[in-house]
Amino acid sequence: MRHIISVITPLDRPEQPARGFDEAHARFDALLRQDPPAVDPRSRSWLASPGYRTERVVVFLHGLTNSPRQFRSLGERFAAKGYTVLVPRLPYHGYLDRMTTDLAQLRAYELVDATAQAIDIAAGLADHVTVSGISLGGVLAIWAAQYRSVAVAAPIAPALGLPLLPLWATRPAFAAVSRLPNWFMWWDPRRKDRLPGPDYAYPRFPTHALAETQCLGADLFDAAKRRPPRAATVWMITNASDLAVNNSAIRSLVDHWRTAGANAVYTYEFPRKLKLFHDIVDPLQPGARPDVVYPILEDLIAEWKQPSRSS
Repeated sequence: MRHIISVITPLDRPEQPARGFDEAHARFDALLRQDPPAVDPRSRSWLASPGYRTERVVVFLHGLTNSPRQFRSLGERFAAKGYTVLVPRLPYHGYLDRMTTDLAQLRAYELVDATAQAIDIAAGLADHVTVSGISLGGVLAIWAAQYRSVAVAAPIAPALGLPLLPLWATRPAFAAVSRLPNWFMWWDPRRKDRLPGPDYAYPRFPTHALAETQCLGADLFDAAKRRPPRAATVWMITNASDLAVNNSAIRSLVDHWRTAGANAVYTYEFPRKLKLFHDIVDPLQPGARPDVVYPILEDLIAEWKQPSRSS
């Protein structure tokens, strides 16, 4: 049976913000109850809250095949600054069985729904909502920037296109991938299931899930041509040495937003000399540099300013 890419028309979702702190916590508890037995208890959605409504909350969105634990270390730093921190588990992620085939079921509309749900919960936890995420989570942070009036959206290395694939070819290429039988690709074909790094991340990804996420990114790129983001402030964060995403396409999306009338869209790029891996957030990744990366992300996301530290 042929797989067809999910069509999101429109990309927007009706806003259903929690009406207060207690309702937000009740919704979060309900979210946890929806976890299937296959989920690793250590990789469930997590919430750091002081027990009362705060001024600011940050929603962190993890990457494809990772889990909420990707943002545990960085999230705890934000909690120490007085933020409430919410990190939702994206569908089919965080399973005990890292070789699960369930991720092949992932659809773009489920990712949008999960992001909208997290932002609605966050609205009851604090006065100002910030949304950030890396890779796939960065694409979802772009969705938040485009469609929700959050205080800050800070996509990190969003998985928008591929480095050697022109952006115009992304949609037809991945539409073709979706029509082929799904197959699983190793992140590292040499080491396969012995992939170094966090033991909660899947060592392989399904081609159909990748197609869904890439086509979602292409849809958001087109949306940026039509209207500016609703977010009050956007920080687009990239990595000059990133070999996993199309930085040129990311810059073009920013240009489209500015052309559409956005006047609070800013950029920061980690310099090539740092030789950073695509996943600059998870401290368990080989070559991770949280000592360099985290203070800069805090300046951008928490302080809403250009980093004062030299990189």
